[in-house]
Amino acid sequence: MLKKILQEPLLHFLIVGGLLFFYLSTNDDLTKPEIIISEGKIKQLTAQFTKTRQRSPTEDEIKALIDNQVREDLAFNHGTQMGLVENDTIIKRRVQQKIEFMLNDSIAGIEPSNEELQTYLDAHKEKYTISPVYSFKHVYINPEKHKDINGFITSLKAQELDVGYVNLGDSIMLDNVYENISTAQIARLYGLKFAKSLDDIDVGTWQGPVKSGYGLHLVKIDKKSPGRIGTLAELSSEIKRDFRIDTQKKAINNFYETLESQYTVIIGSEAK
Repeated sequence: MLKKILQEPLLHFLIVGGLLFFYLSTNDDLTKPEIIISEGKIKQLTAQFTKTRQRSPTEDEIKALIDNQVREDLAFNHGTQMGLVENDTIIKRRVQQKIEFMLNDSIAGIEPSNEELQTYLDAHKEKYTISPVYSFKHVYINPEKHKDINGFITSLKAQELDVGYVNLGDSIMLDNVYENISTAQIARLYGLKFAKSLDDIDVGTWQGPVKSGYGLHLVKIDKKSPGRIGTLAELSSEIKRDFRIDTQKKAINNFYETLESQYTVIIGSEAK
């Protein structure tokens, strides 16, 4: 009977609890670790409650929120001491995300100077190239509607295209004339091959036929603005956004490099 009692888990729990109580009661002079629930944390808990419940918490509910936070911190600290956090992937990832969020948040509030943005623009010119811009007219030709396609094109070229281009050729559910349209926009409408072909067409004369995804076109370019690098004044918001993203990435990489220098990292077969 005595042997059976000694094997009971409840007895073991009571013995451990008694020893823990005795240890704590005889070590009151030791400095205890602190659990701090700041006013800012209380405001955060209250705000989360209000957002979830769509109303402010009562005094009893605030007390319950605080009590729950104390228990959460106590459990986390004790779990850390017991080694429960050490191999928990979810907790590790959450801590990593929180640290990186704090780093990103601190950088997001930094306002870069125009000099810094210009330096960034100069170092990444390829990202901020403004496409060529065209103003042009065209006459659409549907090859499937004409047995003698070459003869039809020749007859079109013989006419006053500047005057009649709107009514000549075949119908298409697109405009006949475009003003200040970029190659990117042209490519979305007519295909990349058509857009690139405009680079080889001289300004001021009807030329073609030029192939598109729809068929053929006689084209007259009235104005062509070549591609160029955008200025800081034109692309300020975009450059500032990219500058901050890159700065955040560099800060995180520098943080981990500094942190790693304080450890000996053992990987794979080197680990024992």
